[in-house]
Amino acid sequence: MPRQLAVVVPGQPVEVVSAEWDHEVAAPLLWEADGSAVLLLAEQQGQRHLWRFELADRRAEVLVRGGTVQAFDKAAGTVVTVADAADHPAQCHALLPGAAPRRIERFNDDVMTRLQLGTHEAIRITGAQGDPVQVWLFYPPGFDAKKTYPLLQVIHGGPHAVVGDNWHYRWNNPLFAAGSGKKGDNGHVVAVVNYHGSSSFGHAFLDSITGRWGQLELQDVEAATTELLKRPYIDPTRVYATGGSYGGYLVAWMNGHVPAGRYAAYVCHAGCFDWTAMFADDTWSWHAKELGGWYWDDMARVQAQSPHAFAATMHTPTLVIHGALDYRVPDAQGLAYYNTLKARGVPSRLLWYPDENHWILKPQNSRLWYDEFFSWLRAHPAPAAGKPGKPRKT
Repeated sequence: MPRQLAVVVPGQPVEVVSAEWDHEVAAPLLWEADGSAVLLLAEQQGQRHLWRFELADRRAEVLVRGGTVQAFDKAAGTVVTVADAADHPAQCHALLPGAAPRRIERFNDDVMTRLQLGTHEAIRITGAQGDPVQVWLFYPPGFDAKKTYPLLQVIHGGPHAVVGDNWHYRWNNPLFAAGSGKKGDNGHVVAVVNYHGSSSFGHAFLDSITGRWGQLELQDVEAATTELLKRPYIDPTRVYATGGSYGGYLVAWMNGHVPAGRYAAYVCHAGCFDWTAMFADDTWSWHAKELGGWYWDDMARVQAQSPHAFAATMHTPTLVIHGALDYRVPDAQGLAYYNTLKARGVPSRLLWYPDENHWILKPQNSRLWYDEFFSWLRAHPAPAAGKPGKPRKT
């Protein structure tokens, strides 16, 4: 069940007050001074707002709209928020009663004025089961619809998370759209699909993938690719899919399920490859709930959701990235995926960090990460029909 709002009175049964509100409540929680309402954070349609939840009539209203509100507080009638969005890092605003929001810091303005960001938008496509699925599109600076650009699918992790109207400090979509800045790299059209299983679209959508990981998510990503390939500014020979954590899992899953040539190359960062071996991770306790059973009770079901079981049909060049200190997805997952591709003769490259965990945090390591990421994409346009590709040497 999603996190809900409940009132606890000593000696009385716990009263869940947000059961009819199809949103997941996120901490912190803050009582209004008169005790009539609670301030809280909750996602909606790829954004996170600050809400005021009235206890008397069980009604929620948006107090401060995201982007993505990261934190808030209220004192003496003034609300202060910290919020980012897809086109800017975190900013602080004060909201006084009856006044427009007032920004109270300028920490990143000098840096941001030196950056040229492209535009972005959210669209809807028809995904798995005929459901509407949100896709965020990020365009490179100076985007010209009369030119052609590579399509870069950036697949979020989780799986029960959401990506869109936020500023990410490791997987930064405006940066991906802008490209490396090197000669001949005019950037990418970046697509971020909030596939089935993503948060902020209701509990039924969130829970729809339970026990069948990979199925609906792949249909959603593929539907987005098919829709975007209809646009004349997308170069069909330069279509890529990248992802980290569960997004890395989906990239590995795609390699075993999508016909060769559909995508020119993949990037798999900290991706789950073998769900049986993933029992070495630090969140093993939820495997049975998400996969539909423990592997010793229902191996066939677990294997049916595991990329390694489909290695025989993997053909697409892949950059595999992993940190040795990753306990969420142990690095043996990335090493097994890389070795499998090498054994099958699939062009592949391994970027392994001895001093990083699930995230690449050190500045110079991050710089290397982006250099390798963009270099891999540039080196792998799709080969011409009937002609073998020229794999990058590793």
